[in-house]
Amino acid sequence: MRERRRLLLLRHGEVDYFPGGRPIPPEGAGLTPRGEAQAKAVGVLLRSSPLDLALHTGLPRTQRTLEIVLQDRKVPVEAWPELQEIRPGRLKDLPDPERAFREAFHPKDLSERFLGGESYAAFLDRVVPAYERLLGRRWDTLLLVAHGGVIRALLSYALTGRRGFLPLEVHPCGLSVLDLGERPLLRVHNLTPYDPLPQSRLSTMEALWEAYRKA
Repeated sequence: MRERRRLLLLRHGEVDYFPGGRPIPPEGAGLTPRGEAQAKAVGVLLRSSPLDLALHTGLPRTQRTLEIVLQDRKVPVEAWPELQEIRPGRLKDLPDPERAFREAFHPKDLSERFLGGESYAAFLDRVVPAYERLLGRRWDTLLLVAHGGVIRALLSYALTGRRGFLPLEVHPCGLSVLDLGERPLLRVHNLTPYDPLPQSRLSTMEALWEAYRKA
């Protein structure tokens, strides 16, 4: 039997999208001090795990998370911008922002738009082919630092063979371990070593709505 490869999927650390009570373009958002501490905890967890290749998405929050996780490890690093997060529209233009946040990643049709921005179909049109190209590369253990929506999309596609979004939660610096072979095996999902049993029962998008509402 062919030995399975291991794909480590890590969401970036905590980010403040509303510093000083004002929303900022998500492309430029960096890690909070808590986000940096989260990444350090993941680095400790993965310290003894062999890595052939590490990827980030080219955005500051994924690049910095990967830098902290790797510390001084000599691992080849690449940026894959195709795996950047689904892009929102202008939040102030949303007719019902609370509903848009709460229903995000639960589209009835993939033509729907994420927070009034990029459609889910267009998002999957760039993420799924990138994943297929990644599978065509030679590696045994790979770490990808990406975004919550990207990780939802990749796990859903890997586990079902279909484009869409399973009801999966992905916390800041939540780690998933996917073993790839004839049948993908999800070994671990959303492990947060800095907080093994998260106390909050809000989803990521519910928490973002609360932050936006209070901004």
